[in-house]
Amino acid sequence: MENIRIQRITTPGERKQFIKFPWRIYRHDPLWVPQLIGDEMKILDPAKGTFYTLGEIALFMAWRGSEPVGRISAQINHQYEHYHDNHTGFFGFFESIEDQQVADALVHAAAEWLRSKGKKRMMGPMSPSMYDISGTLIDGNDTMPCILTAYNPAYYERLMDSAGMIKAMDWYAFLVSRDSQIRPGLQRIADRVMHQEGLEIVPLDMKIFDQRVREVARIFSDAWMENWGHVPYTDRQVEDLVKELKMVIVPEVTLFALYHGECIGFSLSVRDVNPALQKANGRLFPFGFFKLLWHVRKSTRLRTMAMGVLKEHRHRGIDIAFYLKTFEEGLKLGFVDSECSIILEINQRMIGALEDLSARRYKTFRFYEKEI
Repeated sequence: MENIRIQRITTPGERKQFIKFPWRIYRHDPLWVPQLIGDEMKILDPAKGTFYTLGEIALFMAWRGSEPVGRISAQINHQYEHYHDNHTGFFGFFESIEDQQVADALVHAAAEWLRSKGKKRMMGPMSPSMYDISGTLIDGNDTMPCILTAYNPAYYERLMDSAGMIKAMDWYAFLVSRDSQIRPGLQRIADRVMHQEGLEIVPLDMKIFDQRVREVARIFSDAWMENWGHVPYTDRQVEDLVKELKMVIVPEVTLFALYHGECIGFSLSVRDVNPALQKANGRLFPFGFFKLLWHVRKSTRLRTMAMGVLKEHRHRGIDIAFYLKTFEEGLKLGFVDSECSIILEINQRMIGALEDLSARRYKTFRFYEKEI
């Protein structure tokens, strides 16, 4: 690695260079969707980024001579430490040219920084946390990513493997199309759910949007507590969620289960705005917010990005009712397909329900780990 120089990123100008590096990797890739540069700058600004209230991030770029060839982050998440362990650190924002020497240097830089902070294991990619854009796409690189999901060249899997990273967990994305053949018994289950005394499933009322988002965060934190790597949302993260969802949420297919008036479950679906974001190419201007909004409204794909039911109510079949109602209402609204993601490979109940909907598993995202 003698000809690879690793630079620690600290200034705003360097952060912008870090953020714009992916254009070098993907400039000829018709499937890549750039994130908005302004949003990325905020995420990685120590004075503004929400993650900096949860932990620490170090950013690194790799150079060969005067040419940037890769980037990576290393981070410590105090929320994770509170709920899991103190010896795990994380990496994220990984991008590299197809060169194992570069990937090795980047992984080494992140591991060394984490080791200096007392960590013994490195896991990721998480950019910067699990519920941001995370994972390495190892299957499904032939289709455009859905909103807030990872996309990368197929060679990243080989770079990770050869850099000594091993699989920690896989997450899946399933695709339900309007031509899907639903198992007949599911409708009977959904009908039975809807007739349970005191139980109703209602769509999102935008007049109480902020309240509903806070209920999502509360239920999500409880319902997912047993999931691998899960940490609850903080109040600051909930505030971010409120702002981020307002433009993309689809009220008719964002559903809430109420039991005697109490919210006990939710299913959150958003428009896939990635085709519009791709046209923006990282900048709202001169593309323009209203032009982006126009393209967003033309979206024909949904993403069901989160679902949760309080533990004491899981036996009611509410998740089945959520799936069917999302499918039926989505068709009425003109959506042609829906991605359900990302789902743990060990979540057999949810995987089974999606298979009953004739959903096709079409993407796999891998989280890696490495002893350091």
